[in-house]
Amino acid sequence: MSKEEPFTSGSGDIFKDFGFSDEEAAALTIKASLFRTLQKALKETAGTQTELAERLGVAQPKISDILNGKMSGFSVERVANYLLKLNYEICLDAHPAPEGSSGRVIDRSDLLAV
Repeated sequence: MSKEEPFTSGSGDIFKDFGFSDEEAAALTIKASLFRTLQKALKETAGTQTELAERLGVAQPKISDILNGKMSGFSVERVANYLLKLNYEICLDAHPAPEGSSGRVIDRSDLLAV
């Protein structure tokens, strides 16, 4: 009989759960949100990976990396520029956190129609 591992609920922020600081978790949340949108945009754009690469001005292996979720080789700025080249609008909003709570990054991309 195998011993079951204890179940631990997450905080709601996967990056904090993996031990990143609040600042690192915020930056990674922003990057991941834009990266997911870029993946979706590339999948929905007609053309081969080579044609998509030409449109973005990159080598085809970069398109493969994006589609395979290899986020580490891309900065937020680069991902944003790729989205702009695909004719996407990037919407940002910042406002004071409610009293008594700390600032955080909220990913609303799943709630918005692209």
